[in-house]
Amino acid sequence: MSRPKWADWADEIRGIDDPRLAHDKPEALDDIVVLDLSYNNYAGAYCSSLLAEFGAEVIKIEPPQGEFLRSCTPYGIMHQGVGLNYLAEGRNKLHITLNLESEEGRAILRDLVSHADVLLETFKPGTLGAMGLGYEQLKEINPRLIFASITAFGQFGPLSKSNMPDYDNVAQARSGIQYGTGEMVPEGASPGTAPEWAVPTKTGTWFAWSVSGSFMAVGILAALHWRRISGEGQALDISSTEAYMRFDDYTHLWYQGDGHITERVGGLDNAIWLYTFAPTSNGGVFLGGLRLEMWQAFCDIMGKWDEWDVGSWKDLAPFMKMEERLKYWPAIVEFTSRYTSEQLVEMAVEYGKKGRLSPIAPVIAPIVSPEKAMKDVNWNERGIFLPVNDPVYGEVIVGQAQYKLTETPIRTKWVCRPQGHDNDYVFRKYFGYGPARLKVLREGGII
Repeated sequence: MSRPKWADWADEIRGIDDPRLAHDKPEALDDIVVLDLSYNNYAGAYCSSLLAEFGAEVIKIEPPQGEFLRSCTPYGIMHQGVGLNYLAEGRNKLHITLNLESEEGRAILRDLVSHADVLLETFKPGTLGAMGLGYEQLKEINPRLIFASITAFGQFGPLSKSNMPDYDNVAQARSGIQYGTGEMVPEGASPGTAPEWAVPTKTGTWFAWSVSGSFMAVGILAALHWRRISGEGQALDISSTEAYMRFDDYTHLWYQGDGHITERVGGLDNAIWLYTFAPTSNGGVFLGGLRLEMWQAFCDIMGKWDEWDVGSWKDLAPFMKMEERLKYWPAIVEFTSRYTSEQLVEMAVEYGKKGRLSPIAPVIAPIVSPEKAMKDVNWNERGIFLPVNDPVYGEVIVGQAQYKLTETPIRTKWVCRPQGHDNDYVFRKYFGYGPARLKVLREGGII
């Protein structure tokens, strides 16, 4: 049997972009200096992590007492005094402390700005400006500076001065997206009288913050590219809520055109069918049948071809109405609940080989636990769970290598640093401060 061409390509591409080989290759952003002033804000931490993975020298600036994110962790679990959330997003960053409430601390920051390409901050609008550290003031020191601000509601607008903080769940709640998540309110019940389980559902772990942090990282890269063309820096303004709203997809257009408000539909999808999660005897699966023939194939697998006269269906138009989908949903749940996830996957595979509509088949994928994902051979071979041997925190597994680049791959050089760990190095590198000067700064509460 001849070897398929894709196998040759797989061997070739693995040989040049395997993350295990990354440490011998150059970094795309190794000439970029980022001052990370994000404070108690995962969006900022995530943004600077992305830049640090590409090789930027990210200098994380904390107050001398440290910041809250270091203690934010599930069930109070700490690893050598650091919370798991911060441990995952402290990667590749130099950690220094600086008291910006003191004039001397602010003077030192201004001096650092003269060496920096990017300043990232997450304070409420106007906070840094009142300290003499806003964009208008700092661009006088460094006209090429990229000044990147992530806030809850943006730098302008009626809510920009709101006291409501930039929390991930605030962004989710104010976005309009969460309104349409979660199980359906039972017929005849109102949101105020519905069962406790019929409520909107939070999306993921700090997902809205991750979205705004990702958007800001992309914005920073675009601003750096423009600076290379024009020589000019600029200010970037991202609202976590606004960034997350970008993911509401078609619902804005639907409302604009028809006044439609998307209500909760559980695991079903308003736009396409069949496209949902369904329970199984040992967990759950994703069911996908985006074409009529795929939906018909799933009906055939369920043994409903004759009962539902499936062969007479001409298109998916009737199934675009939620009331039509709900007619079939109980039968789908009853069927999938009788089998394991693995059995259902195998049914789809076999139907694609020998079924009535072969090679057409529905897509069925198991919903796996974090444990199964971390032990999956595919992901381990691709390197996302490669352990990092950190000089301070030991062997740690953090998700990494999500980008595979042949020439300038990302890498995790270390996972985190204690607060102030790099004070000596950074202040010596940029200002030539020796032990005596650093001692004075420490004793004065400046660092």
